[in-house]
Amino acid sequence: MSLTGSTELDALLPEATQLVGAIHEYEPEQVHSILARHTTPDELRALVVLLAGMVPDDQTPGELLGWVANPPEYTRLRSEGVSAYAAGALAGREEAAA
Repeated sequence: MSLTGSTELDALLPEATQLVGAIHEYEPEQVHSILARHTTPDELRALVVLLAGMVPDDQTPGELLGWVANPPEYTRLRSEGVSAYAAGALAGREEAAA
């Protein structure tokens, strides 16, 4: 069963998931390694489309990127089992209050 409706995009799902994790874990070498495996514009375009499809469209950019505002707090919350969405929102709120 296809998650995306496209075998090409389905094949990219593991790497898209790894890319998200590498970005959230601040692993630039892994980010570079994943992106370097996709050398053609079509491959990169497919990866971008897949990643865009994985982003909730009912949140503001600030909500989606709240985790960037306070990485130590985000990491602390995630290590305590808080979901990525909640940890990002809380870390962003914590930074705004500081």
